[in-house]
Amino acid sequence: MEQAVASTAEGRRRTSIMVTAAIAVTLVVVSIIFAANAPWYFVFKMLHVGAAVIWVGGGLFITIIALLAELADDDDQLLQIGHWAEIVAGRLFPVMSFVVLGFGIAMTINGKIGYDQFWIIFGLVAWGLSAATGILFLGPEAHRLNKVAAEHGPKSPQAQGRLRRILLVARIDVALMFLIVFDMVAKPFNWG
Repeated sequence: MEQAVASTAEGRRRTSIMVTAAIAVTLVVVSIIFAANAPWYFVFKMLHVGAAVIWVGGGLFITIIALLAELADDDDQLLQIGHWAEIVAGRLFPVMSFVVLGFGIAMTINGKIGYDQFWIIFGLVAWGLSAATGILFLGPEAHRLNKVAAEHGPKSPQAQGRLRRILLVARIDVALMFLIVFDMVAKPFNWG
């Protein structure tokens, strides 16, 4: 009986992986078709926005599920979220933030957009603050949190203090990322 359940679970995992791979291949193929006849500026913009969606959306998702766990007073769930944030966000978000920056710079060069405009300056400064926050604080602090929780327990004052600090900084960082998005869309003080 146990072997049949294990086979079924293995089959579901294999099917899930195959379906996910098929979706990824379809995404890449359709994206290439979309980009094939587009000017370079729009190809750069497509990749810039796609990476921003992953970076900002992922940060928002982690913030929301952490807030829900916090409201439910579920410290074990919060620590599990911290664990996954360290693994996924710590590796994926820095890469996506640099992809956003790289294709943003490519768009400004290709579109001959000057760096003397407020929205560009604000975007670059805010990007630097957010990227530095993630790379220099959130990632290392999540790693320290997981270490402290394993050593002293998830409900220890040391673990809880680190957890609350991470949650506060992550919320501020997500708000900053949304300001970057709003800045890029509205292009404030650039209506002349």
